Amino acid sequence: MTAAPARRRFGSGERAALYLAADGRCQRCGAVLQPGWHSDHITPYSAGGPTDVINGQALCPSCNQRKGTQQPMQLRQWQRRAVDAFYAANSDNFLVSATPGAGKTKFSLYLAQELMAQGAVERVVVVAPSDNLRVQWADEAAAAGLKLFPVPPGDTDGYSKAGYVGCVVTYQQLLGTGGSLLRHALRRPTFVILDEVHHAGDNKSWGEALRQAVEPAVHRLCLTGTPWRRDATSPIPFVRYDENGTVLVDYAYEYGTAVADGVCRRIEFHAYDGEARWTDPSRMRRSAGEENGKSGISTEVTAKLGANMAEEDVSAALDTVYEPKYAWMPSILAQADEMLSEVREDVPDAAGLVVAERQWLAKGYADLLEQITGTRPPVVVSDPRNDPGSRIAKAQIDNFRKGSSRWIIAVKMISEGVDIPRLAVGVYASKTQTPLFYRQVVGRFVRTRPDEEINARLLIPAVPELMRHAREIEEELRHQLEIAAEEAEKADRENDGASGQGMLDFRTPLSASESVFDRAILSGDEVSAEELAAAQERARQLGIPKMYAANLVPLLRAQAAQGDVVTASAEQAPARRTEIPHYRREKLLRQEVETLARKASYRLGRPPKEINIELLRAGHPKRSKATVEELEAMRRTLIGWLGQ
Repeated sequence: MTAAPARRRFGSGERAALYLAADGRCQRCGAVLQPGWHSDHITPYSAGGPTDVINGQALCPSCNQRKGTQQPMQLRQWQRRAVDAFYAANSDNFLVSATPGAGKTKFSLYLAQELMAQGAVERVVVVAPSDNLRVQWADEAAAAGLKLFPVPPGDTDGYSKAGYVGCVVTYQQLLGTGGSLLRHALRRPTFVILDEVHHAGDNKSWGEALRQAVEPAVHRLCLTGTPWRRDATSPIPFVRYDENGTVLVDYAYEYGTAVADGVCRRIEFHAYDGEARWTDPSRMRRSAGEENGKSGISTEVTAKLGANMAEEDVSAALDTVYEPKYAWMPSILAQADEMLSEVREDVPDAAGLVVAERQWLAKGYADLLEQITGTRPPVVVSDPRNDPGSRIAKAQIDNFRKGSSRWIIAVKMISEGVDIPRLAVGVYASKTQTPLFYRQVVGRFVRTRPDEEINARLLIPAVPELMRHAREIEEELRHQLEIAAEEAEKADRENDGASGQGMLDFRTPLSASESVFDRAILSGDEVSAEELAAAQERARQLGIPKMYAANLVPLLRAQAAQGDVVTASAEQAPARRTEIPHYRREKLLRQEVETLARKASYRLGRPPKEINIELLRAGHPKRSKATVEELEAMRRTLIGWLGQ
């Protein structure tokens, strides 16, 4: 590259200059600047504004956020491609599947703005899965300049309320009179957004009510975070299926692509094994002195989480280890809180989420976390039959989102669409093993914030099905990096010429051992407990926060292959050298280079092809022909461009 790109963040000296030039007061409202004040670009960085004190100003957070909402909506590359695909399809119904955290809401509101500006529609309606999301959509729309009224349950006037360009309702509200009221509101040309549209299949009546209510719309934009299969009993309207019953998506933006683009965080899956004991009355054995098997006593069963078990045994094992009174959950929560402390050294307001199976279990986990941290976390429970309870839950989530407390525990409330970007550590304590629910939970941790370079962590029981889901998600990332490599090689040539069981009533949990770290899954590779321990010690020696230890493993493997010795600690003898095949080192390096190139493309706002051309101009060879040493040099160049 001929010149290093401009920095996005003001340096400490520049921040000091901006503060002094403003006399310690916000340059918009005049309030005294408090810790956490913002150094802001007058001309936005995204619009080409330089990171220089001449283009800088000192603002309080409130003024900076208000300033941000006045800027034109800036779309990510995938969002622009999705907008183009929508117009090209020229269809009444359009389904977008985008990984949680990628920005489906922003994309949808941008499209709504455009359609209204073009005169194609006069109104906008959003149908959301929950009360919490109904209000959240209205807030997001207001920030984008669209006045949408979040219709409260039982309100009959809000569907066509004066002073608004539309409304937000839930799928449940369309049952009964709500559906008729919304259909009447659609007598004017309307653009309808169906958020997490698979919820229309939760029961047959929801799907039928939705079809009747929004059928008159000019356009229906369907959104989902995970494709699904047809349910013959609860068909979902306005979507198409293939011959195998899998939903047909009009535009897809997967997790692997989002990570490679720098839109979503990477997530580390930390799997923990352990031993569970329980009694099972379905397995009877004769008691001493019993004859003819007329009676007996329950059989005691012992199993490890990572073992291959029958489905009913997996359920019983999870019932046992999830009990707060046994050793497994206290040890998991203690390790999760330690991880959160590491992350908070770099991100002070980082938070953790525990996804619990039952309300009484959630309260037990709150007791444990209070013992560990000294502060009792909120417990959030959603009951659609209890509107006051749901409103309380929403208030708890809102307070947690805006605050800086460490932990929140949820039974059903925090799933898809709930936006808490500061979540960084999670504990999966649910028995639900379906891919859809698992990915919804994963989606709570992949949302990014400006200038944060952290991996999120999800602690899971080492049961085979959950491990398989984790591997599939990481395989998507690996696959996307391989696609990126192919795209880069093509550009070089041109330049040359992806159901849990309910609580069982009869089995009796007896005990559960402490959790035992089994392995981590990161970047399509598994990291053993021994490797992670060595990397954590190495991070300590280098003065690097332990939260980045998993990222050091590939580097330590490469060092070991080159003959370097990695020690378990400064006082212990050298650890056994771990050899790694040369081809594997090359593959890992190539994947890292592809990721950095995608990040450079995203952050600098330049097409990937231009980044590849600049690498060639900087003297680097084609990636398809680069040696390990040349890939390492390319990696250093890209890191320099990113200012890391």
